[in-house]
Amino acid sequence: MGKKVGASARVAGRPLWSIGAQGLLSLALVLLFLRLLQLRLDSVDIEAVEAAFARVAGWQWLAALALTGLSFHAVGRYDVLIHRHLCSGADPTVAGRAGMAAIALSQTLGLGVVTGGLVRWRLLPRAGLWQASRLSALVALSFLAAWALVTAATLLLIPEAPFRKLAALVLAAGFGLMLLSLAAPPLRLRDRVLRWPNGFTLGGLLALTALDTLAAGGALWLLCPPGEALPLARFLPAFLLALGAGLVSGTPGGVGAFEVTLLALLPEAPEAPLLAAVLAWRGVYYALPALLGAALLARGPARPAPACLPPVAGPPPAEAGLARQGRLALLDSGWLAGRTPHLLVGLLDPFAPASEALPRLIAEARAEARLPCLYKCGARTAVAARRQGFALLPVAREAWLDPQGFRLDRPALAGLRRKLRKATGLRITRPATLPLAEMQQVAQGWARARGGERGFSMGRFCPEYVVGQRVYLGWDGARLVGFVTFHEGPGRDGRGEWVLDLMRQAATAPDGTMQALVLRAITDAAAAGVGRLSLAAAPLHGGPECWPARLAHRLAGVDLSGLERFKAGFAPRWDPLYLAAPSRAALLLAGVEIARAIHRPGRLPRQGARSPPEASRSS
Repeated sequence: MGKKVGASARVAGRPLWSIGAQGLLSLALVLLFLRLLQLRLDSVDIEAVEAAFARVAGWQWLAALALTGLSFHAVGRYDVLIHRHLCSGADPTVAGRAGMAAIALSQTLGLGVVTGGLVRWRLLPRAGLWQASRLSALVALSFLAAWALVTAATLLLIPEAPFRKLAALVLAAGFGLMLLSLAAPPLRLRDRVLRWPNGFTLGGLLALTALDTLAAGGALWLLCPPGEALPLARFLPAFLLALGAGLVSGTPGGVGAFEVTLLALLPEAPEAPLLAAVLAWRGVYYALPALLGAALLARGPARPAPACLPPVAGPPPAEAGLARQGRLALLDSGWLAGRTPHLLVGLLDPFAPASEALPRLIAEARAEARLPCLYKCGARTAVAARRQGFALLPVAREAWLDPQGFRLDRPALAGLRRKLRKATGLRITRPATLPLAEMQQVAQGWARARGGERGFSMGRFCPEYVVGQRVYLGWDGARLVGFVTFHEGPGRDGRGEWVLDLMRQAATAPDGTMQALVLRAITDAAAAGVGRLSLAAAPLHGGPECWPARLAHRLAGVDLSGLERFKAGFAPRWDPLYLAAPSRAALLLAGVEIARAIHRPGRLPRQGARSPPEASRSS
């Protein structure tokens, strides 16, 4: 165990006395169920059990071994799914092997969470004791919940199965809770964010649990002596219920609880052949995997896969500042990315060649049990995505201009000049120290009038956030009536890029306030030699292909035409932006989840936005 020996004497956050008490309880349950089993076995002919055991044919042993292997393969994949949900970054092969060894030993030795946590701690090179114990607890709890649903579904599908009414209630409650978890926001506990499993994870856990338990039941059924096995439809419900009794008892291998429950639920089955099959099954399904798990444990951690690919070269976009609001991060694969329950969303264009960045984003999404998605990507990136088989949907247009060539006297800017004349009394400043309290009052009033701020791919006001931006303030006398903020970046050509982010104004602001503030920024950008100034994107609102964006913004009360008119007043160039996902169904899912992330962004993190974008970088 090396360096891990000196870890704190706690497992999964529990003191050793609690673990010891659980061990004593398990021992008491073992003795209780063994006593019950002994009373049941008083009338059983042991010689008949031995004779039935001897009649198990070689092909039955081989078939049971094959089903045991299938069951433990599902167990290993179960761990992989939990790792993906936790975004642990563990190698799937190493995680699966550790999961199989942990289950093989813990189901035989008992104290599943504790034993499994220690085994995973030993076999996962980068996991600490807390992470391994938390993983074991999640595996145990999720498996128990999935077992309940699989068992309930089995009872309902088999007409002669017992407890069908109870099974219907369990199934309805279980799927109801699953649906609620899909719609529920993440839980925030101090500095931790606990995400609910998404639909892909829940579906995978249910499928793997069904494969695991049905293969285990099939192995026991096949070990019944020829000619004396009950019909599978009669045997399977009893097996699943007995398996649950063993799980809940916490005894090693569920010993006693499993046998007593199985015999009680199958009163018509000949006891000697059934007990002989259980004895053979315990050898195949418990003893042999435990020996193999012990060998893996003695061998120690497997050599991890080669390290992740190095970070891609290239400066991040100016909008990388959004990562300081906590919902987005800069990935080493070259993306400014955000996560929704079912998506890993690459925003804008990658700051690396799309031919390199896109396959890595796809791989990262798969490693998190999410779908890859691109949002507001440009035409070149959209073409690369189409080559990968992605479906595309135009969702917005970015308005941008070259400050070096901007001339206010152009005929196309006549409307802008009219707006500016209405704001001639506006005083514009860019102070070294921002009046954050006054800015917050303006921002709060603006948000109240519009039902709140948008988030995810859009900035929200936060004092720690705006102090890292380029800010222009508009004053009517001594009263602050509006402000705009810009992201700053080196730009793709190295000439610099500014991107409009926040626009906030008071209800009493003169008409033309925002236009005057943006014009001042354009003038400063030209003087600074900046090659590109973006007025950000305006969602599309025309054409039948734009109905998802149009509907989402209409429900949110966003005036699309007004936003586009404001940007069009500067006579910018317009570039189309796209939503891209692996299929049309994924496009629909992406539209729903991204719209929800934008219009219901949740609370900002307590630290606001103090970390620079580089600190948000993750692999």
